Amino acid sequence: MSSFFEWDASKFSLGVRDMDGEHQTLIGLMNKLHSLHEAGAAAPIVGKALTEFVNYTVKHFADEEAYMERVGYPELRIHAGVHKTLLGRVTEFVQEFQRSGKLTPQFFMFLKTWLKAHICGVDARYAKFVAEAAA
Repeated sequence: MSSFFEWDASKFSLGVRDMDGEHQTLIGLMNKLHSLHEAGAAAPIVGKALTEFVNYTVKHFADEEAYMERVGYPELRIHAGVHKTLLGRVTEFVQEFQRSGKLTPQFFMFLKTWLKAHICGVDARYAKFVAEAAA
């Protein structure tokens, strides 16, 4: 069985080892959550994996913002605002899960779209900033 989201270093690697590793962990947690959902796992099991995913997302965003602070990234506040918006949307999906005991296909499409766009878009900008500063 293939994963819901495959890490492709040629597309998603930022060249920032710690952040690339955290992105891979996020993808792994998302794939675990999707597999549980597809297998029809009981709500408490899915809920535990969802909590693990959300908690790691919060940790990742904090780590990423701390990294951007360390490197003096000028768009840190904008990037942090994007993180806040994304967490707000994830919270809405979590609340829906708490009401229904189910995750929706829309949730997984949101995650996949968000992760691709976020890594290749706003995250790529701080990676470019760091690379240009080092040159």
